[in-house]
Amino acid sequence: MGHLANALVEFARRVLGPFDLAPSRHAPFVVRRYRPRGYLRPLENMAPDLAVPVEWKAEASVPALEPGLSEILFSTHKWVHYLPVYERTLSPLRGRPVRLLEIGVSRGGSLQLWRRYLHPESTVVGIDIEPDCARFDDPKNRVHVRIGSQADLGFLRKIVDELGPFDVVVDDGSHMASHMIETFRYLFAHGLQDGGVYIVEDMHTNYWTPWRDSKLSFVDFAKSLVDVMHAHYLATTGELEFRLGLDARRESITVPELTTWIDAIEFYDSMAVIRRSNGRRSMPMTVMR
Repeated sequence: MGHLANALVEFARRVLGPFDLAPSRHAPFVVRRYRPRGYLRPLENMAPDLAVPVEWKAEASVPALEPGLSEILFSTHKWVHYLPVYERTLSPLRGRPVRLLEIGVSRGGSLQLWRRYLHPESTVVGIDIEPDCARFDDPKNRVHVRIGSQADLGFLRKIVDELGPFDVVVDDGSHMASHMIETFRYLFAHGLQDGGVYIVEDMHTNYWTPWRDSKLSFVDFAKSLVDVMHAHYLATTGELEFRLGLDARRESITVPELTTWIDAIEFYDSMAVIRRSNGRRSMPMTVMR
């Protein structure tokens, strides 16, 4: 029966796709999808020699990985190039117990991965919409699974109240553009510890129509976070307003709350890592001797 249902869904996608529509589990059972805008327009800003088309060939096999990463790769469903990013991002946290929330449990492999990789007293929490994922709940070993939608902010609030706040949030959930954005908006503000990291996987789905349920993709949203992080420069006119010891130095600047929380934004192929500052970050300053 499962194979038949999947075949029917795939058939519906093929029929509805040309009309920017897609099948849905819920009434009205057909939903709007948005075509990605692609890369050609931003490419106009590149120098001609940077925009020359080249053939990019696929690797014939998995490249050599650091010790331990091969086991991680084949125990979960992850893109190979994610693993060094996780190593770089999470290795500084391995010396102390942390709380990690992963959105998207699937077959439970990544929950065990985090359990093995992190400090043994760490708490790992997974959420998923599929009831069958509840079988991975293992509180004796500090693994907790809750069933619900990442698009349900009431559900997220309960997770944070019960098991958070978290040092690490990993969004490997529905990959729907609107879900990725709304989940970040809530959890970065209300579910992430100061000094925590928010990791979004599989941003490549933003370029595939079935996952584009919003004109605004998470990639678009993440680009806007770069401007938010620099909002204090938009509110000033020059470096003298930041120079220590000058009368022109600003004592304060009105910025969005989010500006004071974003410590860094890192982009990788299909991934973004947004770091929350350890408490409100101070305004930058310059000095001259």
